[in-house]
Amino acid sequence: MNTLLQNVKTEYKKVVWPSKDETVKSTLLVAAMSVAVSVYVGAFDVIASRILSMMGTFFGG
Repeated sequence: MNTLLQNVKTEYKKVVWPSKDETVKSTLLVAAMSVAVSVYVGAFDVIASRILSMMGTFFGG
């Protein structure tokens, strides 16, 4: 068990942590992409709903 903890400690020291600037930029990028995808999916949903509604009306649904 002691060897495992020593190995974990050794590997942990090799980790390169991102800087505060990189973390902020990455967080903003993820937030912006989340908003963009949400808008895209929402727009697709509205358009698809209207098309299906018109098709239902057109074909007597």
